Amino acid sequence: MSKIAKTMKRTDPAAPTQDRLKHRLMADALERMLGKDDAKPIAPGIPRVLLALANYGRSPGWERAKALQRQMFEAGSGLEMKFALYAEDDDKGLRRCRITTRWIADPGDMASIMDRAECSCGCYVNIRSVLQQAVKENQGRPMRAVVVVGDAFHDDQDGLDEAALAANQLRREGTRVFLIQQGNDPVTARKLQYLQRVSGAAYFKFEPKTQQQQFAEMLEMVSAYAAGGKEAVKATGGQAAALLLEHLNQQPMPILDKEHERVPVGRGAEK
Repeated sequence: MSKIAKTMKRTDPAAPTQDRLKHRLMADALERMLGKDDAKPIAPGIPRVLLALANYGRSPGWERAKALQRQMFEAGSGLEMKFALYAEDDDKGLRRCRITTRWIADPGDMASIMDRAECSCGCYVNIRSVLQQAVKENQGRPMRAVVVVGDAFHDDQDGLDEAALAANQLRREGTRVFLIQQGNDPVTARKLQYLQRVSGAAYFKFEPKTQQQQFAEMLEMVSAYAAGGKEAVKATGGQAAALLLEHLNQQPMPILDKEHERVPVGRGAEK
């Protein structure tokens, strides 16, 4: 076991049946329509953020994530962060989310942990793992944001619905979810767009080779939100800020049976 594995814990979410998941998603939608699902205000105290990465270790995506965490710390004072990655396979060949056990308050400390981490996401990873773990992390004090950066996810429809339920729970607790896709895998794009529609998560897709400037600007806005909420994004201004605020103001949409049919159930592109 690597050094980093000793400081991280494994998640192993349960998988309810599809009918039960659909019923719970419809119940969430009904509560929103009846005004019984108002999101809580941002928790007071030091802002907390969970940064999750699903990329090959030492890849350009890994380096961009290291820059992102530093941006978040520099955007405001007193930020605390945890780092999640996908480590060894489980007995089903899936990579489960591992997360640091302590809150980190220094970008140099975080960079050191990321440098020691052994993430080689060459097999199937599920986004529901990190979102369900984020719900558990919120039990003490709700986080400001959960930022997930990756190029491909492989949840089936049940997994996507579980992820949507977790994202809905986070939103109700005042925690916003940011889904940042690097690359053009169309299967992953449709899955993340589905989560955006039914949970209100903010979703952005960037081609790293041709949209580096746009990617950097959006990371700056996400960093500003993590440090100071919507007011900090408004104060920063610019096109990226306007786009992020538009996403943050969107409300989750009720799920329809036909929407399940449009969401791909394949595992997506090989990494």
